[in-house]
Amino acid sequence: MRRIHYGDVAALARALMCLQPEARAAQCLRMIREAQCAEAHRRETGQAHPLWGSGSLMEVARRRDMAGEPGFEDAQYCAALRLVLDCLQETAIRQRQH
Repeated sequence: MRRIHYGDVAALARALMCLQPEARAAQCLRMIREAQCAEAHRRETGQAHPLWGSGSLMEVARRRDMAGEPGFEDAQYCAALRLVLDCLQETAIRQRQH
């Protein structure tokens, strides 16, 4: 997947906010995998993946419903941001172990 920036994390969090809380972790990990697959496809073919884009998390998130971006006073948004960061950390740990 491409380098991750704040906008990517915020976009994933906004997409997660449109889901039921119990579905968010699995969907977050799925979106990360989609970005990874899209980046691999882009490297291999030189073209964006037809479903997941060019490998950025933001592009994967934008292909879904997204809530408007609230401020940090929104507890649901903060929880979604934490979940995205936790999933990214979990993914990075798993990749280092393989």
